[in-house]
Amino acid sequence: MEHVYSKEDIRRTYEPIRDHIRTKHIIVQYALNRLDIRDVALHNLDLSGVKRVLDIGCGYGFFTEKLKERLHPAARIVGIDVIDRHNRDAFLQTLDSIGYQGDFIHAQADFIKDIPDSSFDLVIASYSLYFFPHLIGEIARILSPEGVFLTVTHSKHSLKEVTRYVPRCMKMVGIDPPVEIAINRLFQSFSLEDGEAKLTPHFGCIERIVYLNDLLFPLDQVTECLSYLDKKKFLIMKEVADNNPQKLEDMLWCFNAMVCDHARLHGDIIITKDDAVFRCSLPQKRGF
Repeated sequence: MEHVYSKEDIRRTYEPIRDHIRTKHIIVQYALNRLDIRDVALHNLDLSGVKRVLDIGCGYGFFTEKLKERLHPAARIVGIDVIDRHNRDAFLQTLDSIGYQGDFIHAQADFIKDIPDSSFDLVIASYSLYFFPHLIGEIARILSPEGVFLTVTHSKHSLKEVTRYVPRCMKMVGIDPPVEIAINRLFQSFSLEDGEAKLTPHFGCIERIVYLNDLLFPLDQVTECLSYLDKKKFLIMKEVADNNPQKLEDMLWCFNAMVCDHARLHGDIIITKDDAVFRCSLPQKRGF
């Protein structure tokens, strides 16, 4: 998936922090699985000796905030993100709120290629590794021998109930759809289903925790579903936004109409939101 989604695609989707937080609240409100996946990821994980943490794709600190009182009191947390505007201040505020020192680095994930071996005790990639699965070996390299890599990702079937509408709408607005739309290829690049196989060459111990979940939007709250999907439109409709931006509004109208028609027919709309946590240790150094 390297270079399939550009920095601009990511910026347009994740830069407005208010929208990002709003999306998080929608997920919490309509999720059938009431557990916080961050709590699932950290359950029974002893991080009390961890002093050096790297959060790749840290955003405003969504996962980092759950590290409060879990690390060594002298721990430092470094966040890396391609979006500087707003995220820097928000991430540093998150660190201050949980009582740890740290830094924010404005860079793409490939920045870690320049980090020395064994620099971190804990590396986190929460809902970001599918953008850079080619860096798994580098992540293992920068971990200390006793270090842990913690990553959270989607199922390759995520959003299948609505992504199936994208090729149909593309045809309706006069665009030939690709064999596989970009967002499906993104989910397939590192997923619940095959993530372990991609991690195995680089870690001696891998624990996979499956987090089954759906988002259930009743008919009278389908506008919340549309709002949730709208925040992802530049990922879901990348091909149109890139190659036929003049047809993006028509695409959105067609897409939203299909979502609403489904909700009216069934009384609700259920969207697959299955995820997985991978907890990896015993990093294998392979002579980078």
